[in-house]
Order: sequence, then C-alpha cells, then structure tokens
Amino acid sequence: MKKTITALMILLIAIAFVTAKEVEKNQEPNIAQQQKKAAADAGLSIEKTIDLGNEVNITLVYIPAGQFDMGSPMDEIKRDSDEAQHRIKLTKAFYIGKFEVTQLQYRIIMGDNPSKFGGDKLPVDNVNWYEACRFLKKLSDKTGLKFRLPTEAEWEYACRAGTKTAFNTGTTIDSDFANYDATKPYANGIIGEELKRTSEVGSYQPNAFGLYDMHGNVWEWCSDFYDDDYYKVTPLMDPKGSAQGGGRVIRGGAWNEKAYKCRSADRNNRREKANQPTIGFRVVMDIE
Repeated sequence: MKKTITALMILLIAIAFVTAKEVEKNQEPNIAQQQKKAAADAGLSIEKTIDLGNEVNITLVYIPAGQFDMGSPMDEIKRDSDEAQHRIKLTKAFYIGKFEVTQLQYRIIMGDNPSKFGGDKLPVDNVNWYEACRFLKKLSDKTGLKFRLPTEAEWEYACRAGTKTAFNTGTTIDSDFANYDATKPYANGIIGEELKRTSEVGSYQPNAFGLYDMHGNVWEWCSDFYDDDYYKVTPLMDPKGSAQGGGRVIRGGAWNEKAYKCRSADRNNRREKANQPTIGFRVVMDIE
C-alpha cells in the first residue's frame, strides 16, 4: 500500500512539473507576435515593398530590436572554436530582404548577371563582396533609401528568429527545409537530397520572422571583417565586427555544403574579390 501511495505521489509530482514547464513555455511571447507588435508600435509595416522599376520589386521584412545568444553552446555538434556563445543586444530595428537577392533584381540594378546558374528567380551567385556593395550603393541612389549588407550579428539574429537550436528548424534539418548537401544527416536527422545547384528563392518554408533560405542555397555576404577571435572581444551591444581581418564574413551555408556548415552559428569567410557560384547576398535597409 505504501509503495502504491509513493508511486502515485511521484507520478503526480512529475505531471505537475511537466505541466508547469508547458505553462511556462506557452507564456513565452511568440517571436512573430513580438515582431508584429514592435512594428505596430513603431507605425511600420511587417513587410515593405520597394519598386525597382520594370515591374520588379524587392520585399523587405521588419526585424525588431532585441537580445539573443549569439554563437553556439559547447555541446552543439560540429561547432567551431570561433563560435563562443555570448549575449548580444541589438538596439535598432531594421528591414532585411525576405529573400536572397535574385538574378532579376540584380540585373535591373546592375545591368548584368554574373551568375553561373541561370534563372530570374534564382539567387544571384558568383558575386563578390565589392559587387554586392556596388549593388547596394546603386539601389540606395535609385530609391533614396539607405541599403547595406547585414552585420554578422544582425544576420544571425534574423536567422534564428528566437530559436536557440543549431538551426531555426530545430536541432537538425533535412532537405525538405533547405537546399544543401543532405547526403549525410546531422544529429538525429535523415539522409536527403543533394541538388548540386541553387534553387528558386522561397522554395522552402520561412523562419518565424518570415525570412526564406537563411539556411543553404547560397552563402550570404555580411559587412564584417572576419576575425576568429572576435567573439572574445566583441561589444555586447550592436557589434559591427573587427576593424580588420581575413576577408569578410559569409553566413548560412550553401547548396554544396553539409548541414553543419548551414547552422545558425556557423561562421565562414572569403576574400572580398572571391567570385564563387556558392555566394550571394541579402539586403538590409536602415530605418531612419
């Protein structure tokens, strides 16, 4: 009888604990709700459409200011030594491209298309850092708005969209959710496809902020110089990156990369003049 009562008490305590955790979880504000409220409070729309001419637009998504844990925890599979986790605060909201810049958008602004994989709805690829910056300068001049590349911190914050896991899809990812080399699974994931090329932007589900292709497809240029020791000295508020380093940061992985290189925290870099069919970019617009 005593054993039965003890077992029942343990069961009730366990149920109460799980229920409490579920309540706590459900009480956490949804990141999309936070985004919507912040935009409404600022009198801004969640999405903003910019006319590029010739019936071509570029769509931007509002990202609220906030805090997040940048980098990866020590137990994350395949993490690198340059990913030391640290708390970052971004004090300013910004708009970021809903999609990677497409070949059509690039051609409208620049008059040419350097991509190795052809297609209007494919992300522009084979574009180096300087070319991306020239696109942003011309786009700014054309629209009268201020466009730039994201900082590395802004990129990871936008990619994570409130998540703390290796991917914004959870602890793993598969080829139903992104374009990458899925022939080897990550963590408890499954084996999937390898397309061996870029895919049209928006082919997979967006993250909680409404952004597409933050994992895979093409690497995305950031404004920061790359420094593998930067996280040891980074400002904890609005970090802009090292004053110098080995090329520029690229984020997000690409169609030819294994899953671990597509993690939210993964850091990579290329020299500014690097033209590769695995690299593109996404725009950021400052909010005045």
